[in-house]
Amino acid sequence: MNSPRRSSIHASEKHGDSIPKLAFSEINMGDLVGQGGFSLVYAVSQIVLDPVYDTSEKQSKRRQELSRQCMVEGNASNRFVVKMLRDDLPEDEYTKGVLDLAVEARFLKRLNHPHIVEMMATANSDPLESRFFVVLEMLNLTLEDKIADWRIDLSRSTTLWCGPFGYCCANKATLNRSWLERILVAKSIASGLEYLHGQSIIYRDLKPENIGIDDDGKVKIFDFGLAKRLLPDDRNDAGLYRLTGNTGSLRYMAPEIALNQAYNLKADSYSFAIVFWQIIALAVPYAGYTCQMHSDYVVNGDCRPKIDKSWPKSWGHLMETCWSVDIFERQDFDRILQVLNDELDVLIAQNNGSDAVDIKAQKKIKLQPNDAKKLDVDTRISYIEESPVENEASEGMRKMHDIDIV
Repeated sequence: MNSPRRSSIHASEKHGDSIPKLAFSEINMGDLVGQGGFSLVYAVSQIVLDPVYDTSEKQSKRRQELSRQCMVEGNASNRFVVKMLRDDLPEDEYTKGVLDLAVEARFLKRLNHPHIVEMMATANSDPLESRFFVVLEMLNLTLEDKIADWRIDLSRSTTLWCGPFGYCCANKATLNRSWLERILVAKSIASGLEYLHGQSIIYRDLKPENIGIDDDGKVKIFDFGLAKRLLPDDRNDAGLYRLTGNTGSLRYMAPEIALNQAYNLKADSYSFAIVFWQIIALAVPYAGYTCQMHSDYVVNGDCRPKIDKSWPKSWGHLMETCWSVDIFERQDFDRILQVLNDELDVLIAQNNGSDAVDIKAQKKIKLQPNDAKKLDVDTRISYIEESPVENEASEGMRKMHDIDIV
C-alpha cells in the first residue's frame, strides 16, 4: 500500500537549522530493517515529543508536523527509519563510522532531488557524538532486491532458452515491460548523479545495495558516507583530484580509485556503467572472480562485463564509453541521461505498438557465495576476517583487495 504523501514538510524547505531536530529519547524504534559496516537502521514506530527540546517556535512546528506524519493511519514503521552508529565497532572503525554518519548528514541537509533519499530529521546533538542519528524516509527495496524480482518475473514469462535465438515461447508483453522498467530505473539513477555532479559532489559508492525504491516505486540513492565535494583548489592541470583511493566496493570501483591514482567525477560514470550492465543483464558483474583476478584483469587490465550481441548497440556503446580505461573518454551524466531518454522514447513507442521489442534476456549466471562476498566489502571496514591468500608474492595487492574489500 502506498504511504500518504508528505505535504507539510518539503525537502526544499528543510535546509540548515530548519530541519527538525530530535532527542534520542523521543524516538520509539521498531524492528531492525538494515545494517551496514558502521551503522544500524531501525524502523521508527513513533515520535513522542518532549517540549523541553523545542528550541524555537519554528523548530517546534516542524517537530510536531514530523511526529504527526509518523502516526498517519497507524502506519508508523513504513514512514521513517532512524540510522545510528553501531556500538560494537573497534576503536578505529568507530572513528570512521562517526565521521561517515556526520558526512552523510551534512550532505543530505542540503540536497533536494526526487532521486536522492530525503533526510527528515537529525539528532539534536553534535554530529561527532556517538549517539548522533539521522531520520530518513523509508525505502522498502534496494535495487539488489529489484533485480532479483526481475529475474523471477522473467523466469515465469519464459519457457525455453534457445541459445542465439534467445527465449522461445516467451511472454513478449512481460519482457517489454521489464526492459522499459529497467531503463527507467537506470535513468532515475543517472538523474540523481547528474544532480550531484552539478554541485561538484562525487558519490564514490554506487552499487545496487545503495539504491533504494520507495513504496511508490521511486528510485532513490542513499548512503552518502563516501560522498565528497570537489574543490577547485584541489584540481590539477589534467582536471583530476588527489582524493582518497581504494574507496567504495571493488566490484563497482573505478580502476583509478583502486590504484590510488588521481580521479574526478567520471569515476561515478564507471560505476554507473557496471550497475547499468547489471540492470540489463540481471547478473552479477565479475561473478566468479577472486580479488586477485579482479586486480589482474579489471583494475590493471581492460576486462569488462560481456555485452550481449542482442542488446541495442546504443546500450553497449554507453557501457563501453562509461567504463573506458581512459577517464577522459567516459560520458558525463548529462550525456548519459540524453542517451537513456532516447532509449525510453524508442521502448515506449515499441511497447505501445503491435511489434514486440525483440531483445533477449541474458541467461542466468549462477554466483558462488564466496565470490559474491569478496568483491563487495566496503573499503572503509578493515576488521572483517579474511581467508589466507594463496600467493605470498601478491601481499601488496592482498592488503588492498582481500582485506579491505568483500
